[in-house]
Amino acid sequence: MTAKASQVVCARSAVWAAAHAVNDGYPTLYLALLPVLMTRWHFGAGRAGLLAGLLAVTTQALQPWLGAWADRRGGPWFVVGGLLVGSLGNALGLAWASSYWVFAVVLMLGGLGNAAFHPHMAALVSQNQATHQGRSMGGWMVSGMIGHILAPLAVVALWRGWGWLGVQSLALPGLLAAFALYVSARAIPRPAPRPRSPHPIEWTGAWRRGRGFLALMVLRSLGSASLLMLLPIVWHQRGGSPAETGAVLALVYATGMVGNLLGGVVSDAWGARPVLLGSLVGASGAAVVGGLATTGTGWTFWTAVAVWGFAVNGAGAVMLVYGQSLFPTRLGMASGLTMGLGNTVGAFGAWAVGAVAQWRGTSLAIDVAAACLLAGVLPAWGMPSSPFPEEDGSRPKRGQDPGSPAAKS
Repeated sequence: MTAKASQVVCARSAVWAAAHAVNDGYPTLYLALLPVLMTRWHFGAGRAGLLAGLLAVTTQALQPWLGAWADRRGGPWFVVGGLLVGSLGNALGLAWASSYWVFAVVLMLGGLGNAAFHPHMAALVSQNQATHQGRSMGGWMVSGMIGHILAPLAVVALWRGWGWLGVQSLALPGLLAAFALYVSARAIPRPAPRPRSPHPIEWTGAWRRGRGFLALMVLRSLGSASLLMLLPIVWHQRGGSPAETGAVLALVYATGMVGNLLGGVVSDAWGARPVLLGSLVGASGAAVVGGLATTGTGWTFWTAVAVWGFAVNGAGAVMLVYGQSLFPTRLGMASGLTMGLGNTVGAFGAWAVGAVAQWRGTSLAIDVAAACLLAGVLPAWGMPSSPFPEEDGSRPKRGQDPGSPAAKS
């Protein structure tokens, strides 16, 4: 690769990382202002939990289908359009929605743009880098987590400074990022569609290996989505400063980024099971013992928030790799299907946990969410330590076609 070509690749990577950070920040904007919205539209914790489930329908459950569509009809317009829809839907909807249900619909539309952005953007990132694709993809994924950290800080600062007019101005970064993304990506052709595999998907084997994993995904998502929804509510109920609500959420995402990266490294050395068990037990303990279910907003609370964010996100990379192992020749479909299904079902469970908080108090709701995380230990214990067991040599290796001679030998 020439020096000029290398500069072009680096410039594209920088633009795409920035676009990813901007894109991933939008679905989390409303969480930092959730207590304000609950007062504005007169709804309780039950409907607050429902928002998490409705958002998961578009941001996660539809990703496998949107990814398949992008493979056939993709191109720069797909990721640019997704970023535009996500930025306008989330920022303007948060600022100008007239009621809870109007906001819920707009939130789902914004999530649709977010889901459209991810599958094809990830393909473009891989296509842009001929070598060091893992490093390139890792940097791109971290950029999305940076967006999660910055978004709650930005929305709280703008709301306190300029009210809802300031909130609507958050659409501007998405518009600018979409323009830069189009300029940098328009010269790259869309990824060539993969030919249809002549080998049927082994659904029976995948279900046998994956039913425990699906139970783990649901329990983990239910506990984490519920606690993330309850966090700004608890902070508000305890008299925490509205100016610091964004900082509380940013701390969760910041320590979560570290936990995600470290969990992947540890799983390579010790296997998946220790990481899964440590993540579930640590997150559950931080929620209950560490201070989220006690009183006050002092250093104990902040420490519990930091530990919980670190622990609950520590298994993120391990879960993704194990989900891919269920369909070793269809890694993209596996990622979207297993993560989208489990996370969506779990996120809808936040509706029920929110109802518990509304009628029985937030302390009990936190205990219920923490119990869901702890219950995930049972299916996690039964999962193999290595996500790609070779068993008697009859199972195809990761990415290998089950009909190939190598797989049959």
